[in-house]
Amino acid sequence: MSSFEMSVGNAEIVALTDMNCAFPTPLPELWPNVPCDAWEPFRKMFPDTFEGERMRIEIGCYLVRSQGKTILIDTGYGPGPIDYIGGLRGELMAELASKSVDLADVDTVFLSHLHIDHVGWNTREENGKRVPAFPNARYVVHQDDIDHFSRPDVQAAGRYPFYDELVQPLADLDVLDGLTSDANLTDEVRAIHTPGHTPGHMSVMVSSGGERAMIQGDVLIHPAQVTELEWTPIFDGDPETAIKTRRKMLNQLEVDGTTVVSCHFTKPGFGRIVRTDGKRYWQVGD
Repeated sequence: MSSFEMSVGNAEIVALTDMNCAFPTPLPELWPNVPCDAWEPFRKMFPDTFEGERMRIEIGCYLVRSQGKTILIDTGYGPGPIDYIGGLRGELMAELASKSVDLADVDTVFLSHLHIDHVGWNTREENGKRVPAFPNARYVVHQDDIDHFSRPDVQAAGRYPFYDELVQPLADLDVLDGLTSDANLTDEVRAIHTPGHTPGHMSVMVSSGGERAMIQGDVLIHPAQVTELEWTPIFDGDPETAIKTRRKMLNQLEVDGTTVVSCHFTKPGFGRIVRTDGKRYWQVGD
């Protein structure tokens, strides 16, 4: 397999890029509880995650093949151009085509949460209407995120409204499933509620043949958080809960030696939690 693909027992995880960008908000504004000089050791460890005083971030998605099912985890920023990140355009559709994945072959689109950079390719326009981009898929997300992001005040507070174009049409066409608890997508793939970043944020555990990998969504958006788990970006809706979730997840992943898959770390985002001099660190590689 290539460095962008990994086996977990009989299951397979394929890393996909929608885009890679330098986020326009400077680090002190994006991470208001982190002193500027505290980033220095992490600049040396993870230089490709910085661009001057900004964070360089991958907008990644994952294809999981398990027990005859094809599951797409998150759909990126979408076609764009996305003005506030320099007019970049999403590449997810080209990535899928390059791997000979027909959109009709996707059985499930699992949305870790409903931030814009995870739902951008959910729908497309056809004859003046929004229709599912993946025509045979059920779209799955936690109900708490549906309840939260469908609120007019939450939509109005965002950079620009997207719910009515990228999420609501799925509900109107009855292809959107709201989970209210942890749930199996296959016998090898389980969605787990990991709240804090958003109310309904979920991660995905892939377990097969005695091997495990956690696709952790946005519980961590920068590898420094493996070490400094109380560092919270402005995107965490409930920082206190986000910290508790990070602590619980990292404790378990370290003990189990589970491979960790991170969509906002440098592609492919495969790595492990290791301990050096009493501190946890992110280590690239599956």
